[in-house]
Order: sequence, then C-alpha cells, then structure tokens
Amino acid sequence: MQKTREAFPDFLRGFALLGIVVVNAPFIGINTVLGLSAADVSQVQNFVPAFLINALALGKFYLLFSFLFGYSAGFVLKDSKVNLKRWVARALFLIVLGTLHATLLFHGDILFGYGVLALVLTLFYFRSDRALKIWARILYLGTAGLFSIFALLLWFAEKYLGEDVGETVTESRLDSSLASGSFFDNASARFELWSTGLGESFLLQGLMALAAFLVGVLASRRKLLASGAKPEAMKKLALYGLGLGLPIQLTGSWFLLQNQLSDHFSIGVDLGLFVLLFFSAPLLSAGYLGGLWLVLQKTRKGAGLISAAGRHSLSVYISQSLILSFVFSSWGLGAFGELELWLVTLIAIAAWLVPALLALWNSHYRVSGPLEWVLKKTTEPFRAKA
Repeated sequence: MQKTREAFPDFLRGFALLGIVVVNAPFIGINTVLGLSAADVSQVQNFVPAFLINALALGKFYLLFSFLFGYSAGFVLKDSKVNLKRWVARALFLIVLGTLHATLLFHGDILFGYGVLALVLTLFYFRSDRALKIWARILYLGTAGLFSIFALLLWFAEKYLGEDVGETVTESRLDSSLASGSFFDNASARFELWSTGLGESFLLQGLMALAAFLVGVLASRRKLLASGAKPEAMKKLALYGLGLGLPIQLTGSWFLLQNQLSDHFSIGVDLGLFVLLFFSAPLLSAGYLGGLWLVLQKTRKGAGLISAAGRHSLSVYISQSLILSFVFSSWGLGAFGELELWLVTLIAIAAWLVPALLALWNSHYRVSGPLEWVLKKTTEPFRAKA
C-alpha cells in the first residue's frame, strides 16, 4: 500500500526555493564575491529590496531548506540501517550533481555540501533524541560564537589599533568572465571560485546546515509536519519566531545598510551585524514554519503552485540557476553588472515562477520532475528489499 505524501513539507520547500533564489541572484547578476553587498543602495528602489532581502530572506530559507532535508531523511532511512546504502547513494548523487552545478551554473551551490553533510548525518541519525539535541546546540552555538569573536576582533582592530581591515576581496576572475567570456571560460572561473571557497563556505553555512539537519531529524521522529501536527506547537513557533525574530531582523538589516552607506564604513560592524542576522535567522525560519502552517489551515490559495515547486525542488533549484546564468552571462543575454538590484530581484522571482509553473503543469501528468526521476532511478538499485 502506497503512503500518502505529506503536503506541508512540499509547500515549505517551494516557499524556501523562492527565498533562496532571491538571495542567490545578486551573486550571479551583480558581483560574484560580494553579492547583495555590492549593490548600490543609495537609491530607494534598491534600498528597499536590499533591506527586505537581508531582513526576510538572508540565511532564513537556506536553514529552512536544510531543516527539510533532515526531515526527509526519515522517509529514506525509515529508522533502519538496511536503508543506509540508498541514503549514501543519494548523497553521492548530490555530490556529483552539485559539482556540475557549481562549475556550470552557480558557484554558490548547496547540493555538494548537502551531499557531504548527508554522509556526516549517518554518524548521528541513529543516536538518541538527547544526543541530537546536544550536537545541534554545539554546532549552532560554536559557529555563532566563533564568528562573533571574529567580528569583535575586527571591530577592536579598527577602532583601537588603527588597523585598516577594510581592504577585502571585492571581485573575482568570474566577474570579468561573465561579462565577456565564453561558457567554458565561465565554467573554469566558476570552478576556481567555488573550489577555493569550499572551506569558508563549510565553516559558515555547513555547520549550521548540519545543525538544521539534526533538528529536522528530530521533527521527523515527532511527525511535526504531518497532517496530525499540533496547532498549539505551530502557534508557539509562529508567535516566538515572528514576534522575536522579525524585529531583530528588521533592526539588524536597517543598521547593516546604514553602515554600508556611511562615509565611515566599518567592516567589523558589518560582519557583526551579519552575524546578528545570520545566527538569529533560525528564529524567523521557525516563525515562517509555524505561520505558514496556520495560514494553510485557513486558505489554500496559491498552495498548489508553491507545493508543485516543492515536489520538484531539485529540478526547480537547478532551473533557477540555469535561467539566471543565461540572463547574466555573456553567452546568454549578457546582463551581468548592468542592472540595478530591484530589477535583478524581479528577475530572480521570475526565475522561480517559470519553473514553478512548469512543475505545476508537470504534476498533472507525472509524480516527479526530471531530476527527481533521475535521482530515483540512479538510487533504485540500492533500495532495501522489502
């Protein structure tokens, strides 16, 4: 007997994909190193989207997506080590696909990291709830503490030692390649930028993603997102997540942009505010989870489109990068560095909407998207025998 697929996780994935592409787009269309930070926000039409992206999207949707990845582990592993081979096969598939994605389309790929962390997750998955909670706290608090100390040291060096720490890398070879290079020139420069930044990316995002994986596993054990989810728990998530997380994000985003516009810009303050936004992001991510669940109990308008994107999450994620790469690369429309942030943001939304509409259309005929089908067929031989 085939199990009914849980609807809410798909909706959350589709919603998270929209936030992810809005955050990613400036790294593809404006500056491959600085991304949103390189946008000219002195004009209101750019200040507003920068403020909203920092406050509402940066770090929130990638954590939500990571949480859902951990949640989905329960459907593959099913609390039995006989399913480990299939899980490992899926992880290796993501590593290969992520490497191709990072080389050919977007250097900020998350699939490679998810594949690696999926292998790491096997060391934790069958441990007790208490052990998972402890490790999730260690990973979160350790990463937050490390970056907080680093930001404080930068600020101290600027203010009291007179050290000029503002000279940072502001562009890469990929910037010039996107403006005038061929597809293969882009790929070479993109691979160089991606591979040299893997360590930093893992330190900043990987440990936090692993913590979110572990929280997702705990949620899966409790069937938190299933149809039997407790309204009281969702109300608490919405209340504390939105009530505390949203004001912190709005305030931090405002001061972050004010610092960037200041004649006395401080990289220490900039990093400190980024740390505040990034490591308080789980609050708002939790608020999104609870708030969206409550909204869906009242109305389902638009849920079909967003859920279809979530069911086709792998295909939609890659399609978003393909669309943005075509728009901004010289081998495509050649718009890299030519458009203001507000327009880049609108293009990013369109890059989510187009594959989401295709996913909705495809849902009428097929259960999954093309890349989901490839993943299933590739890992099918490793499925545990019933």
